[in-house]
Amino acid sequence: MKPHNQDHNQGEGDRLSARRYNRDVRRFVADGKVDDAARDAKQYVEEHPSAAASAEARARRGPHARRGTAATVDELIAKGRTIVDRIKPVVERVTKRVRRRLHRK
Repeated sequence: MKPHNQDHNQGEGDRLSARRYNRDVRRFVADGKVDDAARDAKQYVEEHPSAAASAEARARRGPHARRGTAATVDELIAKGRTIVDRIKPVVERVTKRVRRRLHRK
């Protein structure tokens, strides 16, 4: 049996983080903070509609888009780069690794 280690990387099915999140959500709801948070959110959206819309768009793109590594096709074209230019280094690295593993040049 494996020893219990709280710092152990659990991968995508991180049960410890899920438990913490669920516990915190239950506390938030039980403390009656939902109505206040909803009222604050509504007020913010009414006072700052463009900032709220951009924040929502950022959230919809997800965490990977925030790292700055994701670029749209339009952004690549504007920079004068094609999809092939963007993918070529990745393909070269993968090819080099495969050749190394197969002991070929």
